[in-house]
Amino acid sequence: MMKRLTPETAEMLAMKMRATLRVGNYEPLNMKTTLRQLRVMTVYRPLSEELWGLSLKTSDNQHRFMLVNSNVTRGSQHFTIAHELFHLYYDEEPRPHFCGKELMKNPSERNANMFASALLMPREGLIACVPAKELANKEVSITTALRLEQLFGVSHTTFVLRLKELKLITQQCTDQLLNVSIRREAAMSGYDSSLYQPGNEGLVIGDFGAKARKLFEDERISEGHYHELLNMIGYGEGKDCAGC
Repeated sequence: MMKRLTPETAEMLAMKMRATLRVGNYEPLNMKTTLRQLRVMTVYRPLSEELWGLSLKTSDNQHRFMLVNSNVTRGSQHFTIAHELFHLYYDEEPRPHFCGKELMKNPSERNANMFASALLMPREGLIACVPAKELANKEVSITTALRLEQLFGVSHTTFVLRLKELKLITQQCTDQLLNVSIRREAAMSGYDSSLYQPGNEGLVIGDFGAKARKLFEDERISEGHYHELLNMIGYGEGKDCAGC
């Protein structure tokens, strides 16, 4: 069984991934851009409440695939992607992996969660963005929380738990922040609430369609097989756009 990572090791692996992406430890990540940079073929599909996503890779590590649940909020999708990147790149026991509520007690899942938090919300970046007075009092305001959640593209719960993990807020502040209606607060503050809502259904990231078309044009597969391959992942139902 995989050993549980220390927080320091999880932070180190996250920094390593950021270095691979040529992104510093103060900058937010665009997860769709990250998937493109790493060439991880990704499909967003509606899944059950218990399943957040899955990932797998070929034995030679040349090809990686991810499925993301479009029924959960976009912020949660970003965390799922970061979580699955751990399994695809750093898991000591790589295998087809399912991410869901029932698996969270597994050491490998806890490792992936620590990595995902560090990847999405680097310690240096968070500290630099929180007002000095709030850092000193360990009391981050809902105004700051909303601003930084939007900046780093994470769900409210994920953000608050990261602050607690880094000991940047007290337990009382943690409880207060987790007790707010984040969609209501976002709307009242004039923020786009899409981060806290589901989305991206049918979106495909990667060159699966181009590869399938090349096989068809080279007459290696029939037209029927070509359309069957596209229909398997719903290619064309969503658009692969950098700004989504």
